[in-house]
Amino acid sequence: MKDVESVWKIYKQGRVRRMEIKERYFFQEDQQAVIHLPQRPNGFGILYIGGRSHYVENQESCLIHHVDKKGMIEYFRSQGYTIFTCNFYGRHWGSDQALFLANTLYHSVMRKETLNPAVHIIGEDMGALLVCKLFRNSPIRIRSIVLLNPILNLQDELEMERKNIVFYKRTLQEVLNAYQTNNLNLALKKGCNFYENITPIKIYSSTRNHYKWKNQIRSIEQERLSRKLDFSLLIFHEDKKYAYGRDIHQFFKLHQKVL
Repeated sequence: MKDVESVWKIYKQGRVRRMEIKERYFFQEDQQAVIHLPQRPNGFGILYIGGRSHYVENQESCLIHHVDKKGMIEYFRSQGYTIFTCNFYGRHWGSDQALFLANTLYHSVMRKETLNPAVHIIGEDMGALLVCKLFRNSPIRIRSIVLLNPILNLQDELEMERKNIVFYKRTLQEVLNAYQTNNLNLALKKGCNFYENITPIKIYSSTRNHYKWKNQIRSIEQERLSRKLDFSLLIFHEDKKYAYGRDIHQFFKLHQKVL
């Protein structure tokens, strides 16, 4: 009898493992969203705001379909983090519409999951523009911020794109569409910076982005350090962009001591 019970227990455990739900898809407003569920929750959440290649659509998330991103996300899951994101209207460029969506997504996930209300945020590429607006114009409680190859200034980005007229016209149209305007100045006026934010920030920038880390990022570093605000910077080779899951985890842990 005991042998039968043991076999049945092993069978049930194996079945549970096979039926483990790793992602939960849903719609937030009219955009598809996803929660990447941890193996054993640690109670902390990560809001991931992606860049130009980011997507959540048709029950698929780029965070698990991109091989290197998947490795990073799987590591976060193994450490107990609940990662959530959504499509953010595609190339949002930090628009007000995307800002509203990020706020509603946060509150929706807080209702669905048992999480500490102060979350970590990862902003990649243009996602940094939205992260900046979140800490200035949002009730979201932010525990720490990680930026991956960030675009920190929309006007500077457009100026750099001018070197290639085709890319410039495409990016300009994306910005105007995202801000639902024909007046570029209206979009540029809605920019912000990371100078006054007291939230701990760590930036990961690749050697390929040498212009940005020699200018924009160094400027932020000098300003924040002069104000004695928490800031750190790591320069890496482009092919190692998503290989720093463990380093990001250590940064997060530093700012989880106070609940």
